[in-house]
Amino acid sequence: MDASDFLFVCLMSTLPGPPSVSVNDAILQLYPIDKHKCHKIDPIRDIAFQLYTVGGYNLILLNAPRLEAGPWYLTAARNTQVVGEYTAKLIDYLVSRGMSLPSLHLIGLSLGAQMAGVCGQSVKSGRVVRITGLDPAGPLFKKWPKSLKLDSSDAEFVDVIHSDAGIFGYPTSVGHVDFWPNRGISPQPGCTKPEVKRTNPDNIVALCSHWRSYQFYAESVLNDRGFVSVPCDSWQEYLDGECRSYYPVSNMGFNVDFNAKGNYYLRTAAQSPYSLE
Repeated sequence: MDASDFLFVCLMSTLPGPPSVSVNDAILQLYPIDKHKCHKIDPIRDIAFQLYTVGGYNLILLNAPRLEAGPWYLTAARNTQVVGEYTAKLIDYLVSRGMSLPSLHLIGLSLGAQMAGVCGQSVKSGRVVRITGLDPAGPLFKKWPKSLKLDSSDAEFVDVIHSDAGIFGYPTSVGHVDFWPNRGISPQPGCTKPEVKRTNPDNIVALCSHWRSYQFYAESVLNDRGFVSVPCDSWQEYLDGECRSYYPVSNMGFNVDFNAKGNYYLRTAAQSPYSLE
């Protein structure tokens, strides 16, 4: 595999002038997308357009067809390493051209979250400030070493949203702060069962519970008071109301408290708007 196997094809900006990768505020969103349909894929459209509405960001959307989950998931999972390393090289290049690394925020969904971890630890021009993992892919990664997956050492701050833990998502905490909406497992409210859709003959996508993570995140961009979460030792303690003495609370998603550490729990609605706050 070489750089021709994936392209960085989509650039959106709300900053004055034509889109540019040399400005200070950049968000690199990692999700395997069709290079001809980047604006039509739900995770890209929902999160990127919300950030576009907020304004003040350049969004670099990564097309990584080698990370499509089907039909050969093992191959796609293994490719997170080389794609992550190439993405790190892109970041190093952008930094050399004037991009401020401290302003960079990596957002990855599923295999993209694991790739973001590899990317973060592979950047040579400095330390990535923030990585957000949206239901990091679970199958195979549990037994793989930290160098091949997302963990808290990959950036100064790693926040993770779990929504399908133990099925398509990673089963345990991996970030500085891990959010477990509705216990972080399937089925999420509004989802009846694990659902898989074949988007083309060569790709399958896990839907509903697994994708709730990006839907929560997209909504959080424009709701700076939403998704209030409580730190607690377990979901059961959360249900029993034994966590309210633990502080501080934090918003899940884009407006997370950078001082938050450990596991946080919350409930959500079954449909948008998902935040109950």
